[in-house]
Amino acid sequence: MLAGPEPIPSSDSTPAARFNVRLVGDADAVAWVAANLRGPGLGIEASTLEDGAAFAEPSGPIVWVARPGEPEPGKTLVDDAAVWSFPCLVVIPPGGSAPDILAGHPSVESFEVVREPDDAPILRMRLERLLLLHRRRTQTEAVLHDLPVAVYSRTLDGVLTSVNAETESLFARDRASLVGRSLLEVLPEGTLSEADLEEMNEGLLARGRHRRRLTGTIRGTGRHFALDTRALLLRDGHGTPWGAQVVIADLTDEEDAHERLRVQAERSEILAAIATATRDITDLDRILQTVSSIVGLRSGAHTVDVFLPEGRQDCLVLRQSWRSSEAIPDLTGDQWLISGTDAFRLLVESREPYLVPDARQQGDHPGAAVALRRLGAGSGIILPVVVENEVVAGLGLTYREPRTCPDDLKGFLALVADQLALAIRAARLHVSLTEKLKALAEEQRLRELADHDRQRLLSMLVHDLKNPLAAVLASLELSLDRISTDQRLERLLRTSMASARGLAGMIDDALLVYRTGETPADLRPEDPRAVLSQPFEEARWMAEARQIRLDIEVAEPLPAVSLDAGRYRRAASNILSNALKFSRRGGDVTARIGIEEVDGRRWLVLRVADSGPGVPESVKDRLGGPYQRFSGSERIPGTGLGLTVVGSVALAHGGCIQVEPRPSAPSGSVFSFWIPA
Repeated sequence: MLAGPEPIPSSDSTPAARFNVRLVGDADAVAWVAANLRGPGLGIEASTLEDGAAFAEPSGPIVWVARPGEPEPGKTLVDDAAVWSFPCLVVIPPGGSAPDILAGHPSVESFEVVREPDDAPILRMRLERLLLLHRRRTQTEAVLHDLPVAVYSRTLDGVLTSVNAETESLFARDRASLVGRSLLEVLPEGTLSEADLEEMNEGLLARGRHRRRLTGTIRGTGRHFALDTRALLLRDGHGTPWGAQVVIADLTDEEDAHERLRVQAERSEILAAIATATRDITDLDRILQTVSSIVGLRSGAHTVDVFLPEGRQDCLVLRQSWRSSEAIPDLTGDQWLISGTDAFRLLVESREPYLVPDARQQGDHPGAAVALRRLGAGSGIILPVVVENEVVAGLGLTYREPRTCPDDLKGFLALVADQLALAIRAARLHVSLTEKLKALAEEQRLRELADHDRQRLLSMLVHDLKNPLAAVLASLELSLDRISTDQRLERLLRTSMASARGLAGMIDDALLVYRTGETPADLRPEDPRAVLSQPFEEARWMAEARQIRLDIEVAEPLPAVSLDAGRYRRAASNILSNALKFSRRGGDVTARIGIEEVDGRRWLVLRVADSGPGVPESVKDRLGGPYQRFSGSERIPGTGLGLTVVGSVALAHGGCIQVEPRPSAPSGSVFSFWIPA
């Protein structure tokens, strides 16, 4: 290598006009170029490439100077390091010719051919043109290098001549290990074949551009890929096609996203179909058949099975089976004892799926592997179907080939199991509701029979008891009026009348209770004194017979009050008779009736205080219930309807009944009967 002359001082006053260049390469060619470069502001430096490494800042762009000749084995016309990096000036000696290799070289835009001595006058112009073309190529490569898509250029036989950063990332190799190698070497095996490359070249040469979609699976990793390749034909400076500029769009993630959306849509349709189909089905067998058919037809399963526990959680019975082919044996009715197995632990205890990924490897799942092989399946999964924290079924799917079950598939199958659980729960609720409706219908039938019996009882009370009893009472009253001399007979008659009136009162109580709500109260202005005259008179006779002091006080004046006279009379009679019946012999009973004003409202109040045992606090809320007989009252005759009648009459009048302990007395109660005045 020769060093050229000292740099020529520039005649221009501005530093920008200075033209510097470093010549590296063949010594004779460098010397001739350096000697013949002329012009103002030109600086020339000639050195070896090794020498150039010692310079901190080169004085100008490096130009590789070469002479044509036979390349060394494994090398191009010039050193490989220069082919991709430097502009190259090929100097043809006198009488020599340029080799054909230059016309088809991938970096032909970075070559310039000059002849000595003919091109000496235009050497500077040729050099400046070469530097301009190389600078444009470098700028283009810089732009392509930062593009967010893979861009590379290649020869027609597939050798890479340039790559950008995305191409390095796509091929997972750096520039040094890509450039100069064939596409068939650097692409994953099975991605591109020589026939594919030939087809792409034919399209390029015919139309100047070509587009091809490359899809497949990378061997060894199983990773799916999808590439959209667009190629543009490249020509050299003489217009000869030599290669292609290729842009690759990696659509793998996009296609994976589309595939995920498609699968998700299909799965959503399956769930919606199950929900719609089972919405109106209440029969359990039809539910199982419908769900297994929908899942089997749309999921690509080999078989779909539903297992139900047979009386206990560790014994599963195949209740329903869907098969993709009639050739698959039907195992419906088979039983499997799973106590102590992984299946029991996962399905029943942990509520997780039980998976057999490969039926050929039966080490961990011998029983399940045998069952799968009977079905001609390579793998299978069973999911627990849980209703109200109870495993009510197992949903099983088998597949023809061994396969793993990714989390998204497990999640989808769990949703299918949930839909099946909802359908089973709805069927159970329907059965329970049907049974309850039957029970209610039976209860209604019995109630109607009871109502019929009640009507018969009421008819009997009125026609068979009350009417004859009224005739007896009328006869007794008539006899009593005509007998005035025989006191003994008079007492007998009066006792008979009291008994007859008591019996009539019990009949009236029953009629009032059983006819409550049938007829509204007949409210008319009435004189309370006149309405209560009969109850008061009967109370006096009863008090005399039981040797009880009775004090009755009627307030003056006592205005007319809207009353249903018959009902009010019966209620008052019950309050008075209860007080006399429950008071001890020799005790006292007081009755007071008058008008009282509370919170601006006027009330007709009947208060009756007895000397009985009193009403326990625990039973006060139940006083108005029919047939109530409390502790200590068993020896006292009665039907238990007395206070029920009082409460019904008070309610019909818009009033109420109250009870409280008798003040200033060791025992006894005070009953208050309130009616709006």
